[in-house]
Amino acid sequence: MTTNEPVDDFIIIGIDFGTTYSGVAWAYSREPEEIELVTSWESEFNNCSDVDKAPTQLLYDDKKGTSWGYSIPASEDALKWFKLLLLDSDDVPIMVSKSSQMRCAQKLLDKMKKDPVEVIACYLRKIWNHAIDSIQRAVGAELLQKSPFHVVITLPAIWPPYAQQRMKQAAKTSGILDARSCGETKLRFISEPEAAALATIKDLSKRSTMKIGDTMVICDAGGGTVDLISYQIESTSPFVVKECVKGDGGLCGGVFLDEQFLELIKRKLTPGSWDSVTSAEEKKFLNECWEHGIKSQFSNQNRDWVVDLPDSCNATSSSGKLKRRKTLELSSSDILSAYTPIVDRIEGLVRRQAQAVMSKLGKPAKYIILVGGFGRSSYLYSKLRSAFFESTVLQSRGNKPWSAICRGAVVHGITNHGLSATLGVTVGVRVARNSYGVKFMTEFDPQKHRQSDKYWSEDHQEWYSTNQMKWFLREGDNMLIKKPVRHHYRRLYSQRIGHVSTTIYICSEFPPPSLPDRPWRNYVYHELRYEVEMTCEDGTVDFTLYHEGKRVGAHNVDVQFR
Repeated sequence: MTTNEPVDDFIIIGIDFGTTYSGVAWAYSREPEEIELVTSWESEFNNCSDVDKAPTQLLYDDKKGTSWGYSIPASEDALKWFKLLLLDSDDVPIMVSKSSQMRCAQKLLDKMKKDPVEVIACYLRKIWNHAIDSIQRAVGAELLQKSPFHVVITLPAIWPPYAQQRMKQAAKTSGILDARSCGETKLRFISEPEAAALATIKDLSKRSTMKIGDTMVICDAGGGTVDLISYQIESTSPFVVKECVKGDGGLCGGVFLDEQFLELIKRKLTPGSWDSVTSAEEKKFLNECWEHGIKSQFSNQNRDWVVDLPDSCNATSSSGKLKRRKTLELSSSDILSAYTPIVDRIEGLVRRQAQAVMSKLGKPAKYIILVGGFGRSSYLYSKLRSAFFESTVLQSRGNKPWSAICRGAVVHGITNHGLSATLGVTVGVRVARNSYGVKFMTEFDPQKHRQSDKYWSEDHQEWYSTNQMKWFLREGDNMLIKKPVRHHYRRLYSQRIGHVSTTIYICSEFPPPSLPDRPWRNYVYHELRYEVEMTCEDGTVDFTLYHEGKRVGAHNVDVQFR
């Protein structure tokens, strides 16, 4: 869009749905550089109303209705961690599935007889309605009613495609896409680390030290997941970057550090001392002594830390130093023991990503940039700084790392509409994290196919080979933005049908196999010609079907992954 071209009225809304906290940012199309954060949360707590994010938690009550975020009293057992419940049990590490928070979340979900998609849709509806009220206060009812919404929701990059599909379903059933008189609400998705990178690179792009060829590793350390993504600068005017190696990540976010700290406290006390502590008291203790105390200050400095234990804690002695009136003194080595297993995992992920950059480009990453809620940790910063002395480790001040993802989602929407040259950060190339393909049969070629897959096709009157794989995309391939991959197919059926099913296979192994795991056979007579198109425009994978040259509506397409 040129500067002389008129700009339509619309509002870009970025939603960061996190494991522990969620945030919303927005911008008006005629003022794209003014990215605002939604705050003014309804709160049961002091000093929480105007913070950048709200807790990702729900409380279902048959009489009082559903409460969410900061409006849930500390005395109540709120449903938390439900974002991670989108994952199948096979994809959840044992240390995560056995954590008390995860077990509690699953127990509450089972008790309420709800599934994760339904619960996430409920939470998105709550935070969405609050965001719209907040935006209306800022722009007025008239402008809000005449402005279509362009919504960008972030997803963890390490999630398997089925979890991304479930998240998309939750978003679509939350009410975000409800019809409005001013026009259709458009919904897009972007990976969390890419959104964080866009917000961060936007700030860095103004630096004179940023040069073509420079590389950066973005470490998005959130509440549940830690995602890594690496970029190389291709151009500085306009500012264009390309993903240079396959991203990485793991479930080792800040909530697992919280668990480690709580276990440390219990170990320091006599056995059973903590059993009488109520859930509300535990929440208050963690919030005051840990979240807004030790956790925000710890950098392995040589000092002792004194924590006030809950009144109901029946500690009479401890392996640490228990002072009068239920205070416990902890050394820095005690606190370090809680940090070490989590931070070591994050350091390992960063090292693996940095080594991949070094191996491909022959030089170390110029920058390692920390973002996300856990990315604000002083100790994590100092640990990475000492471990990667060849790179400059950057950590923004204040809450910038915490709000980076929702702000980056808005930057993504602004860039896609070409609204601001100064905000414009374009990702020109992405790197595939998995291989995607479909199974097919074709004319038999003795040089390429197995004899066991050979069969005579009565319909084609020639020898065919079944059980073949066609890969749209292979792990590690460069994905050019806005350039979809399309393959042509035809099928024969014994009778006319009203539904066609195509299974999309996903493989994380490299190289992907040329044959599927399971054999299959099909005898068909009616021919159906169609095309399957795959796009990776926003860092997430989408599939579209074309029949007789026309795009099949998205509501008629259901993608199933195997």
